[in-house]
Amino acid sequence: MQGRTEREIVLRHTNQWFTQSEWNVERFAHELLAPALVAAGLIEKALEETDGDAYLKERKAWATRLGRIFNGTSPFPLEWKWTWIGCLPARIADDVRRECIELVGGLDIRVPRISPPLAGPVPADLAGVLQEFGAFVAAATPAHDGNYSLRDDPQAVDLMLREGLDAVLRMVSELMSVAMGTGRSLPDLDRLVRLAKAVAHG
Repeated sequence: MQGRTEREIVLRHTNQWFTQSEWNVERFAHELLAPALVAAGLIEKALEETDGDAYLKERKAWATRLGRIFNGTSPFPLEWKWTWIGCLPARIADDVRRECIELVGGLDIRVPRISPPLAGPVPADLAGVLQEFGAFVAAATPAHDGNYSLRDDPQAVDLMLREGLDAVLRMVSELMSVAMGTGRSLPDLDRLVRLAKAVAHG
C-alpha cells in the first residue's frame, strides 16, 4: 500500500533500499545524508574525522537520530526532504519523487532547466524513455490474452496503468527536451499534458 504522507513515502523507499543492498541507517547518515545536508546549508558542520573517538561518537549519534526518525519517535524534518531524496539511487529517487508529487495531484514531468539567454544543448535521455517503455511492456500482463476485461487481476491492471503513465510522462519530458534544445515549437505539448493529467485522475 502506498504511503499516505511524504514522510511515509520517503522512509518506506529508503528502508526497502536498505533491505535490498549493503546500505544501512548508519552508513547512509554518515556517508550520504550528513555531507549533503552540510552542502545544502541545512546543518552547521560535517562529521569531524580529526579525533577518532569524537568521530565514532558523532557517527553513532547520527545513526541514532535517523533511527528515531524511522521508528517514529522523532519527526521527519521537512526541510531535509529533497536533500534526502537526492541521496537515494536515481531509480528509487524517481519513484519517491513521483509518489510525493502524485500525493498532491501533480504530474512528474521534468522540464529541462535552461537559463535564458544562455540556452545551450539539452541532454537527450532516450535510454530513460526506453527504460520506462520496457517497464510498461513488462507490466502488460493483462494484455496477454489479447483483450482487457473485468476478469483481469486488479493489481496487475493498476501496475500496468502506473507504468504506462510513467512511460507517457517520460516521453512528454523527452519531447520538451527536443523542442527546447533545437528551438523548434511543440504546439501539441499542452494537449499531451492535459491528456496525461486526464489519465492520471481518471
